[in-house]
Amino acid sequence: MRAAVVTAYGPFDGIRVSDVDAPAPGPGDVLVRVSVAGVNFADAGMVRGTARRAEPPFTPGVEAAGTVDALGAEVSSLSAGERVVYWNPMPSAFAELAVVPAWRAVPIPEGVTDEVAVALMVQGTTAHYLATDSFDLRPGTTCLVHAAAGGVGHLLVQIAVARGARVIAAVGSEEKTRLARDLGADVVINRGERDVLEAVREATGGEGVDVVYDAVGQATIEASLQATRRRGTCVLFGAASGPVTGLEALLGQRGGSIFWHRPGLGDHMQDEAEVRRRMGDLFAWHLAGQVTPHIGGEWPLDGVPEAIERVAGGQTTGKVLIRP
Repeated sequence: MRAAVVTAYGPFDGIRVSDVDAPAPGPGDVLVRVSVAGVNFADAGMVRGTARRAEPPFTPGVEAAGTVDALGAEVSSLSAGERVVYWNPMPSAFAELAVVPAWRAVPIPEGVTDEVAVALMVQGTTAHYLATDSFDLRPGTTCLVHAAAGGVGHLLVQIAVARGARVIAAVGSEEKTRLARDLGADVVINRGERDVLEAVREATGGEGVDVVYDAVGQATIEASLQATRRRGTCVLFGAASGPVTGLEALLGQRGGSIFWHRPGLGDHMQDEAEVRRRMGDLFAWHLAGQVTPHIGGEWPLDGVPEAIERVAGGQTTGKVLIRP
């Protein structure tokens, strides 16, 4: 089969498409014939070696949709030929075939395309736990979403709107400003034209927001803390601009008894029941017209280096896909 292969940690252009042996499912696994895979910011760290989950040579990519090609022993929850979508922390998705534990694979309902299913997997389930577990968004609450036109951000905005919250969206370009408005954000801030903290204070009468969702990290965390109201919640769930350091001093300077949260997807996708519950909500919201993923670009296997580079550089909107 054909697969994108990382032979050594380093630049993205070192990824090569090669013919490799097809994997076989072990007990409790399924073999998925991949129709479309999703690109995530974390893929960049795996390729560079700064976030090591597999040793070279390996195939990057942690989520995909397709059909079940074969079942391993002891698998009864899925059937051969069934359409599924999955997230697997161990990379292997940028290939024609991939093996995944059966409990991580979720059947795709009628009316949902493979492309939508992939866009709702990693980034959708992240947005789901942010809006329900990290902070319970509901009518009367106000949130600030950084990178609101990005893969997680554009879904989080829609989920927040669906749950009745007021949404302040921060983005980095005029194109992303238009997208955030179309998604239903109440206030959109183009950080290239306006200071985010100043705009948030103006929009909230100086009080700040109930919850800040920050996937940017180093470049935005200080403003995020200052934009959080007294006894509000600040959620850091990414580090697109670099890791956050010196947080204790920042929290001490800010005051206000802020609740601080640094979640991760793995802790919110612990078993089959939790994975299927989150995806079930996302599928239902999509079929009801409340959450629609934006596809920001598609590449073939040969385009994996460019796709990862663009995602890592913040040069995309919505979800970026790979078609093996």
